[in-house]
Amino acid sequence: MSIEIRLLKESEYCAVNDFYNNTSHIDRPAPTIARTYPEFCWEFMHCPYGKAIYAGALENEAGKEPVLVGVQSFILLKMITADGRQILSAKGEATLIDVKTLIKYKKTDILKELCNVLIEECRKTGAEFLWGFNNIPATYKRLGFENPFKSCHAVLVLKPVKAFKNITALKSNNTGTDNFKMAIRVGLSHVLSLKKVFILSQKNKYHFNPELNANDKLFQNASSSGKMLFLLQDKKYLNWKISENPYAIQFKSFQLLDENKLLVAQVICSIQKDLAFIEQTLFDKKINKKSRQGFLKRILQLLEKENICLVRYTGFNSNSMNKAEMSLLKSLGFVFTGKGEWFTFKKLSVHSTVCPENIYLSRMYKQGVN
Repeated sequence: MSIEIRLLKESEYCAVNDFYNNTSHIDRPAPTIARTYPEFCWEFMHCPYGKAIYAGALENEAGKEPVLVGVQSFILLKMITADGRQILSAKGEATLIDVKTLIKYKKTDILKELCNVLIEECRKTGAEFLWGFNNIPATYKRLGFENPFKSCHAVLVLKPVKAFKNITALKSNNTGTDNFKMAIRVGLSHVLSLKKVFILSQKNKYHFNPELNANDKLFQNASSSGKMLFLLQDKKYLNWKISENPYAIQFKSFQLLDENKLLVAQVICSIQKDLAFIEQTLFDKKINKKSRQGFLKRILQLLEKENICLVRYTGFNSNSMNKAEMSLLKSLGFVFTGKGEWFTFKKLSVHSTVCPENIYLSRMYKQGVN
């Protein structure tokens, strides 16, 4: 038997989805709810700027059909600079290798070989750099990637009793002590969330708008530096990420328009049952802090009216824009609870001037499947 590493054909993508549904990962069991093939197609075939690039590891045995034992992919996405220049990038997704295969072929670095095949193909497309999120920084460092910073999680409790039930239901093996500690944390978080009561809503010339507009111009007006980069969220991207999303996630946009009907503020939230995430906030530099606080306070009030019990947020302490966003949410009573995933980065061109610290990051850069 031998292992073959190569790019996968479209005709093999159904087998990729079956492999995902049936395989345990090193840091997670096989999914309890199978991903359907239409869901797979949305995520990897119907991407806004072309189909995902997929590589596979196949085990060959004489007289038998090759068996898929590992996969990795990259999705082509565009970034935009503060001065409006667009840059093609590739985001890593869906890395999965059968654990038994890793043990069986321990002399073969399957992940490295998958990555090498994909890197070469991404270079051919003109992608300037690779990026993504991961929980195994040492592995990606071995593959030549940087892991420059880690995300931070935050919560704001709107309805403490309901939030407590929501959180404790996530684990069935909680002890009485665990539940007591969680009740204390939820209670303290709710007390801190009352800070927003003291924020006064200012009268201003801006008009509230519930639509979702492309925000590339707003990013340019929000950027704290000419070197900043932002994931291009044009109509193509927003249609794919939100309108065509097959998962049970409701997205809501809250916007402010100025007297010329130009977008000056946008907050995107996702909602699943009674839980909300702040996916992203963008403010034109001319919007002062008090106006930003008042706008976010109004959004939280609207979420509370929709029976949301808990609002979550994931941020990065990586540049002035991301730091300002975290500081703004802290001023409203968000409590930062711990660290999350690492941001992964690798240049594909020696001529690239892109630095990971200059990329504004948010949950809108994630796949939108949970």
